[in-house]
Amino acid sequence: MAYPALARALLTEPHRPRVACGPVQGFSMFAVMTGALLPVVFLMFLGWLGGRKGYFRREDVNVFAALVMRFALPFSLFLGALNTPPEKLQNLPFILCMAFGFVGTYIVALVIARLAFRHDLKTSAIQALVCTFPDMAYFGAPILLAVCGPSGFLAVLVGNLITSFIILPLTIVLSRWGEMASGPDESGVADILKSSLWRTVTNQMVWLPILGVILSFSGVTLPAALKHSVELVATTAGGVSLLALGLMFFGERPSVNLDVTVNVGMKNVLQPALMALGIFLFGVDAEFARQALIVGAVPTAIAASMFAVRNRTYAMPASDSVVIGTVLAVFTEAFLIAVVL
Repeated sequence: MAYPALARALLTEPHRPRVACGPVQGFSMFAVMTGALLPVVFLMFLGWLGGRKGYFRREDVNVFAALVMRFALPFSLFLGALNTPPEKLQNLPFILCMAFGFVGTYIVALVIARLAFRHDLKTSAIQALVCTFPDMAYFGAPILLAVCGPSGFLAVLVGNLITSFIILPLTIVLSRWGEMASGPDESGVADILKSSLWRTVTNQMVWLPILGVILSFSGVTLPAALKHSVELVATTAGGVSLLALGLMFFGERPSVNLDVTVNVGMKNVLQPALMALGIFLFGVDAEFARQALIVGAVPTAIAASMFAVRNRTYAMPASDSVVIGTVLAVFTEAFLIAVVL
């Protein structure tokens, strides 16, 4: 699709078409932006307030995170895949665009970490993960639902699979590679990669959405009682995750340095820019172009900072990047919503 045609599509095609009247158009845009971002800010504030008032302990973040990552979000992705028509799940241009944005950001960040910051390979890999891994579960899913409707789940599904099968295994391999004092051993790297991929495949965040895709293509429908039971768990994902994110910020006093500034810039600005380039390169249609841009501007996931902490490498810059990037993402997402509506 040529540039003028795609530009017109982004402005005029559904999900939420513009209207001709200026004041009404402005009000409609403001209403959608408010509907998408206000719940995010409000629930994060409640989580922060719960920590300040002593209703929750900061350690409770781990419990909330386990609920979301082990049950609520996997079931939410499963239902989204199950309820999506098969033709939408075969959207190769959208998948390529998302992969281009994620992998492109990772490569750029890795090169900058190695050449500009002079970090070792392990630290560079973790910094690249911080610059690439979007917070689709906590921050992105509620915004995608408000702006794109139920179809917005597809960006979370595709993004989750790309990070699970490409970004995280690559980071693990490079980190272990960097730890090897005498250089990488082929069998050692192969074993690391095999172990990483096995953990990925057996993770419910991966196999449940894939099961939903298989059932969708097979035309299978769940019994009403079972579907309702799954929905009860799935609908808690957005609210609980945002409360946990706000609670995590309680007591945080982030510092800003060159690493953090570059990390936030690459995640919140470079990645959506690469998504925009991917939209034009692969001819993504308007509905899915919105999803790619919104996911690109989502801040770094808490999981990236947890990965850094577990590896005892780059922990403070990673944590500071998550906090500062999340605050700034409210404004970058508002800008993108205004552009794509």
